[in-house]
This record gives sequence, structure tokens and C-alpha cells, in this order.
Amino acid sequence: MIDARLYHSLIPVNPETEPDGETLTKAVLCNNQPYSFQLAYKITDFSADNIDFYIRIESELPISLYYVNCVPMLHTVYSGCKPQVPIGLCPDILIPKQTNPRLKKVANWDNIRTFEDGERIALNAFCDSWQSLWICINENSQIIKEGNYGVKIKLYSLFDVELACTELEAEVLGVKLPRQRLMYTNWFHNDCLADYYGVELFSEKYFTIMEDYVKKAVINGMNMILVPAFTPPLDTPLNGERMTVQLVKAEYRNGSYSFDFSLMKKYIDICKRCGIKYFEHSHFFTQWGARSAPKIIVKTGDKEIKMFGWKTKATGEKYVTFLRRYITELKRFLAAEGLNGKMLFHISDEPGKEHIESYGAAKKEIADLLEGEMCGDAMFDTGVYEAGYCDMPIAMTAFIHRFIGKCENLWAYYIGSNCQNSMSNRLLQVSRERNRMLGVQLYYYKIKGFLQWGYNNYYGQLSQGFYEPYFNPCCGWSGCGSSYMVYPDRTGKALQSVRQKVFGDGLNDIRLLSLLEKLKGRKAANAVIEKHFGKLTFNDGPDTAKMYIDFINDVYINIKNSLD
Repeated sequence: MIDARLYHSLIPVNPETEPDGETLTKAVLCNNQPYSFQLAYKITDFSADNIDFYIRIESELPISLYYVNCVPMLHTVYSGCKPQVPIGLCPDILIPKQTNPRLKKVANWDNIRTFEDGERIALNAFCDSWQSLWICINENSQIIKEGNYGVKIKLYSLFDVELACTELEAEVLGVKLPRQRLMYTNWFHNDCLADYYGVELFSEKYFTIMEDYVKKAVINGMNMILVPAFTPPLDTPLNGERMTVQLVKAEYRNGSYSFDFSLMKKYIDICKRCGIKYFEHSHFFTQWGARSAPKIIVKTGDKEIKMFGWKTKATGEKYVTFLRRYITELKRFLAAEGLNGKMLFHISDEPGKEHIESYGAAKKEIADLLEGEMCGDAMFDTGVYEAGYCDMPIAMTAFIHRFIGKCENLWAYYIGSNCQNSMSNRLLQVSRERNRMLGVQLYYYKIKGFLQWGYNNYYGQLSQGFYEPYFNPCCGWSGCGSSYMVYPDRTGKALQSVRQKVFGDGLNDIRLLSLLEKLKGRKAANAVIEKHFGKLTFNDGPDTAKMYIDFINDVYINIKNSLD
């Protein structure tokens, strides 16, 4: 028989070890909240080597179902990252399954078997490894009627014999999570999608693929997206190039520049349709110093040429003239599209102390045009901010303590190496509770937004090499999973990940704490945090999944007590 158990989403179900944690019998959620949990299964009595089965779910709740596939972690050592986890298989890929699909009878020579019709994934239990299904209640954040619901999960053999049955009680509270106020962007790499699927960039086929990737981002909390007006000057070798990814058509004629925003409008409209609320303009100057212009293609006469690039000085008269004209026209376009105040502008990515002068010089050339706009950059040093060149610093979590208390309009970001001690990160080798913990930290310190550099980046360092994340999740980097959140399915769809779902739960925890704040005050919400984690910093995190589960259960208890 099959041993089937329900576990909290923070308990990893690794193939080689029995899940370490209490089984799950009850869930509590707000009436517009997604809630994920897992069904772990294995043949533990050695009654068979393997058993084919299908699954039926009985519930009045909207249920999404995924098979959890593993990726090979061949490198997990990261200096300062603790605890060090062994190499091996890591459950992360979420392969969608139908919930209660039509069953069909298939005749063999001597028997008739039952299969799920149209399913890509047939389920098998083994005697020598644990596997899991990811089950999500209300994945699309519908409004559910208050009350207690049952979720009964039954496993059947292909001969319709019941093999296992598990049940969860779900309590839906009569209160909604408030809307997400945190702005969250994960850099969207259009060139990677075009490369992976071998399609023409910004063709109709491309936009169909892109739309699915954006939808998967939105249902997990992403509400801002990078808009490549010009090829983003990110992770590019000095004097090197990435694929031209330029939405705005520029033309130089009779001594002046003109711009066609129609392709940008199409891109933005697709993202709006998917649920994106805010947009992020590609950087105006090159990364790590703001010394040059990004690659920009301009039509002159009947030819398109690379008019600006590495050889173009950032503050040179020709580029500044172009840029000022462009920003002026862009603002008119944004106003016509109802996007005033909804576009984040960047000068240059990750300026350090040594870049204060060049960053400041570049910013001064266009500062008057960006007055009143959201304008910020990722940085680990306070130099550019303290010099007055950036009003909205996006601080690296490893060094965000340098900014806290000095800046009211503070964002945060992290990269793969920011996993020392108990820091939050989304790497495969970082525990799920530490992944989710970021939401609590962002709430506690009133952080306005969060940025991460790789939603779907499958290139290696400095965009060299192209990697298949199913087989090499490091993608040429030291941290497994640092450069991507979703896996590219061969059908042109994005496959979500466990890490993405857990991170999304962390964003919803911000909303949950905001609800508690609305009911009992911010002091009460912070008191619950400090009860479980002490005086919180970005270097702190839960030692175990249970520690975080106990915390979130306490938040629900406080909310329920306030509703009575």
C-alpha cells in the first residue's frame, strides 16, 4: 500500500529521506488568499516495488494540482552560506496536473485499467523514494465564502482500488487580505525566451509565450515588470553585446529625433492584461559606473545603425541630446496611457563608492526631467545616496542596515551570494522558511519595494553560455536557482517552481501582517514578530520550518481573536 501524508508547504519532501515535520490536518486562510500544501507519498511497507495510481480530490474549494519534479544540485557550497546542504536532487519544478480529470478505461490483453484522460504526468509510487504533489487552494485569489471546508484526497490503483486517503480541514475566515502595496519586480529577460524557443523577438508567437510567463509571475505577487525600451545594459561584458531587445523605434531625420512607441504600448498592454500594475524602464546608462550609453538602434535615412553604445560617453552632447528628447516624448506617451507615477526609472545598476562622480554626472544631465518620478537603483553602498544622486535606493539586503533609519523611501534587493548565516534567499540550497522570511523583514522595516535580477535568465555570467535549468540549475553561477524562478516548458509555457510559490507566500505574509495591523495596530503586529524572532534584522531567520509555521499560526490566532 501507499503511505500518503499531508505536509505544510515549508516541509521539503526530498526523495531520499522521510519528511521531517508534523503532518498537516488543518489550514487557515483569508477569503481571498492562496494556500499551498503537499501530499507526500511512498510505498513504505515494501508490498511492491512500484504502484501506478491516479488521484481524486473531493472539495468545494478551487484546487490547483502539480506534480513536484526534482532538479540535480551538483554544487551547493557557497562561502558563508549555512547550513551547507548536500548535493543531490531538489524538489522544485511544478508540473501542472488536471484536478479530477475525466477517467478513461484502457483494455490490455487480460485486464482493463483506469487512466486520467489527457494527462502528461502519470503518477507512480516507489518503495525507495519519496515524491510529492503540490496542492494549492484558491491559487487565483478568488473570493471564497467564509466557513469550514474539507479537502479529501484519495489515491486509487489503475484497477480502481483505493490505496490511500488523506483529509485536510480548511477554515476560511470572513476577511480579505488587503491589496499588495509592496512593489515587486523580477527582471524579465526577453532575449532568453526568444533564444530558448527559437522564435523571432516580439513576433506574435513570441508575445503568446511571453504572456504566459507574465501571468505566472503575477499570480505569485509580481506587480512590476522591466520594459526594454532599449537593450538593457545588464550583465554584459565590457564592449560586448546581448541580443538587441528594443521596444522603441528611434529615427534621426533633419537634425532631430522622433520615436515610435507602438511596440512598447503593445508590450505594456499585454502586461496590464496579465495584471501588472507598475513598469520599470531599462537603465539609461551602463552598469557598474554609468560611463557609457546602452546599445540603441536608430534609423537614419533608409538604414538602421547602432548609434549609441559602449563607445558613447554617458555625458556626451550627442547622447544627452537624444536622451532628453526621448524622455520628454516618453513622458507624453506615459501620460496618454495613464501611467504617470507608475514607471520606475533607472540611471545605472549597482553603483559603488568609486562611481559616485560618474553616476552623479550622468544623473545631472536628466535630473530635471525625472523630477517627481520614481527613480532608483540597486546599490550596496550608501555613497551615491548620501551624495544626493538617488532618492530611492534599492539596497542589497546584506548591507541594508547602512540605509535603515536614513531613508524613508527604501527598497531592497538580493543576489545569490546574499545567503550568509540566516539571510533570506531563494536559492535551491536555502531552506524554504528562510525564503519566505523576506516578507516579514520587508514588513517590519516598512520597505517599499523589492527587486531581483532574474525571473527567467538562463544565460551564464556576463550572459555567456546558455543553460538548461532542468539539468544545470546553477546556470553557470555559484548559487542554484539564483538566475531564474520559472522553468521553460517545451510547449511555450512557464513552469512555476516551489521557490516561487514559497516566495509568493512571503509576499502574502506582508498583507497578512498588514491586516493584523489594521485590526490591532502596528505595535501588535510587530510584537508577534518579535515574540518569535526577537528584534529582527535582515541577517536573522528561522532555524526550522516549525519556527516559521508557529509564527504564522500565531498571526492567524491574533487575527481571529480580533474578529470575534
